[in-house]
Amino acid sequence: MNFLTEPSFPYLSVILLTPLVGALATIFVPREEVWTIKAVAAISTLVSLVLSLLIYIAYDPAVGGMQFKEDILWIRDLGVSYSLGVDGISLPLLLLTNLIGFSAVYASWNVKERVKEFFVLLLILITGVMGTFLARDLFIFLLFYEVVVIPIYIMVIIWGSTKRVTKEYAGMKLTIYLLIGSAFLLAGMIALYVNAYQLTGVRTMDIESLMLVSFPEQFQIIGFLLIAIGFCTLISMWPFHSWSPDGYAGAPTAVSMIHAGVLKKIGGYGLIRIGLFILPAGAKFWAPLIAILAVGNVVYAALICLVQKDLKYVVGYSSVSHMGYVLIGFAALNIVSINGAVAQMFAMGSWLPCSLR
Repeated sequence: MNFLTEPSFPYLSVILLTPLVGALATIFVPREEVWTIKAVAAISTLVSLVLSLLIYIAYDPAVGGMQFKEDILWIRDLGVSYSLGVDGISLPLLLLTNLIGFSAVYASWNVKERVKEFFVLLLILITGVMGTFLARDLFIFLLFYEVVVIPIYIMVIIWGSTKRVTKEYAGMKLTIYLLIGSAFLLAGMIALYVNAYQLTGVRTMDIESLMLVSFPEQFQIIGFLLIAIGFCTLISMWPFHSWSPDGYAGAPTAVSMIHAGVLKKIGGYGLIRIGLFILPAGAKFWAPLIAILAVGNVVYAALICLVQKDLKYVVGYSSVSHMGYVLIGFAALNIVSINGAVAQMFAMGSWLPCSLR
């Protein structure tokens, strides 16, 4: 038996929480010990990267589905559990997150201003992104989703760039867009929870359990719209895209790498995992509109990208354009197109952060 198949060891929790433990440990390191602070960040992200690679190798594609599951009941009255797991969609994105996270630490090695605070926030940001890909519970997903927004705002306004836009403007614009999107997302998920309870009499936020609920078609159409607005804002779907290029340009390199590599992928992943799998009728209803708007991403953002003189804006607009292909793959609503959308998210996340270095 492969040692990674041992069910008693919480591999995913170790992967998820190691950067957070590193952030907590860094808090107690004197700010004068710069090398120690950087070493803690590098070691914690390296541990998560190595374990993610091992999990990727050990995953059994013949079995498929969720593997390395962890379930701990948390809030019994609300049906909330600390539930983690990976499948063929989330596993590549988890590996990509840790690869970029470790690279971001290396890219930040020459940071000189408030080094301690920078690496604490960076490790929290990496944890938040990983949590969204590992969560099998809506509450846990939302928790990590919101964890992502706060560190990004602080890091942009303190360590950001001011070449073309002020870092304060970029940070505020990015945060406002993401918070407005998350408000729609929260409304949609609360509606899911309440409607599922009315239909089944069971309080649960487990994503796999919600996939089995037969929601009325009219509810699916409205519920998917709320969720799609939230995720499509994060994925920077046209015309909700303008925060993204300014966010790239105003952010420090490490944040731009995470932004380019995996932050937007949370939107694409959420559309598939929550939108499509739980509300398929809603996805089918809104797919034509998503496809039309996605063409705007592909064409409009690509044309703007061609006239940019700032490399970060080139990356920013090209990212918006590339995410249009992800949205088109989603809107096609078939196995081949969904696989293509996931492959595009991974491929795009692999090369864009490298261009920023």
